[in-house]
Amino acid sequence: MRILYFIKIVFFSFLMFYQINAQKKIIKAGDLWNYYDDALPPNEDWYKVAFLAEDWKSGNSPLGYGSEIIQTVTHFGSDPENKQITTYFKKTFVLDNPYLYLTYKLNVHRDDGIVVYINGKEITRNNMPSGIITHETEANHLVFNDSSEKLFHSLLLSPDDFVEGENIISASVHQARKTSSDAIFNLELIGVNDSAVIPLLQKEQSIKNLSLELKLKEINHKLEVENKDVLLEMIENSKKTYKALVYVLSFFLLCTLISFLYLRNLSLNKKRDLKKKGLYLKDQIKDKNQELLSISLNCYNDYQLIKEIKRRLEEVVKRDYDSLKKETKNIINQIAYNLKDNEKWENLKNHFNTVHSDFFVKLSQFHPSLTEVELRHCAFIKLYMQTKEIASALHIGSRSVQTSRHRIKKKMGLDEKTDLRSYLLNI
Repeated sequence: MRILYFIKIVFFSFLMFYQINAQKKIIKAGDLWNYYDDALPPNEDWYKVAFLAEDWKSGNSPLGYGSEIIQTVTHFGSDPENKQITTYFKKTFVLDNPYLYLTYKLNVHRDDGIVVYINGKEITRNNMPSGIITHETEANHLVFNDSSEKLFHSLLLSPDDFVEGENIISASVHQARKTSSDAIFNLELIGVNDSAVIPLLQKEQSIKNLSLELKLKEINHKLEVENKDVLLEMIENSKKTYKALVYVLSFFLLCTLISFLYLRNLSLNKKRDLKKKGLYLKDQIKDKNQELLSISLNCYNDYQLIKEIKRRLEEVVKRDYDSLKKETKNIINQIAYNLKDNEKWENLKNHFNTVHSDFFVKLSQFHPSLTEVELRHCAFIKLYMQTKEIASALHIGSRSVQTSRHRIKKKMGLDEKTDLRSYLLNI
């Protein structure tokens, strides 16, 4: 009996000790918090690191403004009608062994919305939109009645959410409007060893997992939609690129066709011009051949004339003096007749002008006092004929050639040092 009584006493003592130690407030209302209430947003890693910059302040919870429960008043800016949307809070605490408790209960008092992080990881958001949270992100809706302002929002956490030693809990409180009249932040963290909460923790974990699955499905759906949008955009861009390529190729082909037609037309015109020029040259060659034929015929006639004169002179030699005198006179008359024919000189003159670009016309313009014989003399000099050849062509002596050359230079106004041939070659 004594043993049974002793066991009962031990059991009830253990039960009382368990109930007393079933809960422990690790963070409680009235604790000291660091907060940031400047107009500019804090460093991007504000919720990940324990280190705080000098612009962070400290005060006891609850923190905020516009409510009688506030212990530390935060700053909202200089314009009551254009208040700052977000205020930030941080606190470090130590857990020697996170697994000392079965679960942890997080009670949050917020106005209007809140996002809570533990050790840099978001664990909950309340009255806040999904997506990326920024310094200007507003809460979903206003909290405007007393019951809502005093309401604590609870969440069960697993020991796995914490680490052994120093832990960091961070929160950002967001107003729904810039004209909001109040802002409140308070937070409690309670370690719980009551086994009755384990099903609740499991249920909450299941809800959290389901929520994560839904978020994952939502993200996958968004990714699929984005991928489809990207694919459609790529298709549209491909169509635009294809159209642009078609336009460019069409323009290139059109330019090529125009260039081809232009070059073809140019080639045809050139061929026509060459054909006309060829026909013209053929006509010129024909005319020149006719002239050459005429010159050859004249040369042949001159040859025949000289041959006939030679024959007649041979016969005359054999006759008496009277016959010789008479026949010689006839030959002289015949030669004189041929010398009077100016056609040969005109032909020579025309050919000379063709080769030497109107030499006689220019020479006559520069020196109009030159006679026809002097013009011929200048032409023979330009042809590099020797003095004897010029004397023979002009039917004068060699000295007469020198005298005539001196007279020509005088008429041209050339001094003794100027070479007549060099002067004529430049005309």
